[in-house]
Amino acid sequence: MDRLFFVPPEFFLSDGYVEFPPDEANHAFKVLRLRSGAVVSVVDGQGVCVQAQIEQSDRRGVRGRIIAAQENPCEPTRKLTIGLALLKQRSRYRIFLEKSVELGVTTVLPLITERTESRVWRKDRARQVMIAALKQCRRSRLPELQSPISLDSVIGPDSLLADPNAPTPLLTVVDRSQDPVTILIGPEGGFTENERILAQARGATLVRLGPRHLRAETAAICSAAAVMLAG
Repeated sequence: MDRLFFVPPEFFLSDGYVEFPPDEANHAFKVLRLRSGAVVSVVDGQGVCVQAQIEQSDRRGVRGRIIAAQENPCEPTRKLTIGLALLKQRSRYRIFLEKSVELGVTTVLPLITERTESRVWRKDRARQVMIAALKQCRRSRLPELQSPISLDSVIGPDSLLADPNAPTPLLTVVDRSQDPVTILIGPEGGFTENERILAQARGATLVRLGPRHLRAETAAICSAAAVMLAG
């Protein structure tokens, strides 16, 4: 299987070579035991994917010569922002981050809402989860990961607010929705009545995902899948 490595843009050199950052170099040399002559795929997380032939692989580092390049392979045509409130169980948020990358989400908004219980946030850890998912699903763009932000700061007329009691099904909206799409999901317990009133006052649309009450991270994953399948 073709190996895929994540190498930030600053490691792409002007002379047509790419140097692996320490963590990827260590994995390539010590774990995978790749040596000179091996051809691997490298993505920069900003839409560039290259084929590189390794010319150096030792304890000093790993370096490859770029032999082919593509722009935005495996990327969706629709821009999708998913805002999910921070969750009490951080492992559940990690599941969402992983699946959001796989499903083609372009921006992730960690939300702070009235019912948000935990505000612990480790952006570095979240980013590592997303990078691992990017490599697994072979995307070329890492979703933009924003810092936690209040719900009040992001609600607008183009927002879709998940509400199990809403009269409008999500699919009827995203099927005709213009690009980009923004869907906001509450924490355990959902959004409060005050938040729903605020959303409607700002022109947001309340949407339901189905007849069952879903866990917050499930609702976010389901929403992303619905948008991508709608095209």
